[in-house]
Amino acid sequence: MANPLPILVPQLMMQQRCISSIVLRGLNNPRGIKLKQDSSLLLVEAGSGDAGQPFSGRLLQFKQNADGGYARYEVLADGFRSMNMQARMCRDEIFGLADIAYGDGRWLLSQTDYVAGSRILDLTSLPPQPLIQSSGNLNALCYHPQRRSWLTVKPDTNQAIEFIDGQPEAVVGLLADLSGGQHAVPVTIILDQHSKAGSGDQPVLISLFSGELQGDADKMGINFEKGVSQIVRLDLATGEVSTVIAGLTLATGMAFTEQGQLLVLELCEDFLEPMPANEVPQTAWHGGFKRYSGRLLRFDLDKRTVTCLARHLDTPSNLCVAGNTVFISEGMGLPGRPIANADGETVVLEGYVRKLILPEN
Repeated sequence: MANPLPILVPQLMMQQRCISSIVLRGLNNPRGIKLKQDSSLLLVEAGSGDAGQPFSGRLLQFKQNADGGYARYEVLADGFRSMNMQARMCRDEIFGLADIAYGDGRWLLSQTDYVAGSRILDLTSLPPQPLIQSSGNLNALCYHPQRRSWLTVKPDTNQAIEFIDGQPEAVVGLLADLSGGQHAVPVTIILDQHSKAGSGDQPVLISLFSGELQGDADKMGINFEKGVSQIVRLDLATGEVSTVIAGLTLATGMAFTEQGQLLVLELCEDFLEPMPANEVPQTAWHGGFKRYSGRLLRFDLDKRTVTCLARHLDTPSNLCVAGNTVFISEGMGLPGRPIANADGETVVLEGYVRKLILPEN
């Protein structure tokens, strides 16, 4: 059976209001976030990116208060390298700890470290122990219960990678360059809960951020193309890649709701004011990605409809879903520097976690 045509994100779409609140503030580049069965939050911080704090990456656990808030936290692990990519990329990007995922009775962490080598770490004991060492940039983690394997993506090599205990890493998918010749840049991988594939053959969905266009030095840091980011399906049995959703701009996190609808984050809607290579602007400066222009979209893959659930998000990267609640990690870049918010006012860049209550369908 041929794959259906991809769903194209329309310029005008349905809007549905969500109840929104900020539940955590003052974070240093929050990334992967998961809700445990006891309602506590596990949160990965990539770190500050400050050269004076090279090992500021942490794993935090926030206990839920009696009022449902998350003020209390403990540091489960810290001392992970945090790398500011400003000089290389001329935009706000901080690398370090990337994601956390659960499977087969254990929690694993992914870490990008270009100095000591990227790793997947096992949280069975604390401090976490390295389980896998790998070259390149490790991003999101996903456990495949039928294959009893862990899957991740490498944005710098445009690969999907599978790890099985006791075996070397295996490339299970290659993500081709996009139409403008820019790299695909896969960032998130999840099980395709919409697929009806049989046991062991359940495919995965991968968000393709889309790489920067090459050849124009004057646009370094902001030379991205709008509307070319995609969500693709990878058939793990054959390696076939097919497009599920097209027309996104810098797609990042994904998750399915309990009703089987797919939530997708877009990092921003435009590209403004690249970061200087060797200095931090002291006035409000977007830093490559237009601040407070990200969105959360909901896709009904059966009805082929698209709904915007939230706008004016600040560089959202990761999300997790629990019932009708969505937690979103926002605020990427050097904490403390001035940026412009959605109203054009100058605010201080900070990482935070937003809580959204989804409307009933």
